[in-house]
Amino acid sequence: MSPRSSVAPVVASGTASVVKLLVATLAFTGAYAGVETSRGASAQAPASAAAQAQPVTLSSKSMPATTVEAPAAGTIAVSALTVSRPCHRPYLIQSVVDNPRPDSAVSYGWRLQRWSTATRTWRTYLTSHSGFAGRSQTAEWQPSVVDNPGWYRAELSVSGGTRLRSAKFLVSC
Repeated sequence: MSPRSSVAPVVASGTASVVKLLVATLAFTGAYAGVETSRGASAQAPASAAAQAQPVTLSSKSMPATTVEAPAAGTIAVSALTVSRPCHRPYLIQSVVDNPRPDSAVSYGWRLQRWSTATRTWRTYLTSHSGFAGRSQTAEWQPSVVDNPGWYRAELSVSGGTRLRSAKFLVSC
């Protein structure tokens, strides 16, 4: 192999990098010059232009506000979310977690359990852990069940020994 043939790819890749940097520099310079030009133009705008501005009234009726109520303390609420794909079932699971000592942190963990017909027991399918500091908070979790129909329930374990379980729900495809 000749030295010239081994140097050619390096020179070609270096040239491509230089061209990319040059294009990026020119784009940045053009954007900077445009900002400076628009700043100078707005400073020179006549006062009558400000007087011609029309107020815009925004209506709250154009987009209705929706609120999701937090579940009662000591319960778990499970809501099905919109399905994006076949046999893909996302859920919103919520509960209110009270912290008896708001000056310290409380940790909690979610567990989505699936009923096993073979062992006739609830088996862990998904888990998630979190925490917060303060008096109370609505804890939310959004697990998804994909291609695995069956009976499920959610469980919330809070540091200090509190354990809550949701009612069972059926996931089908």
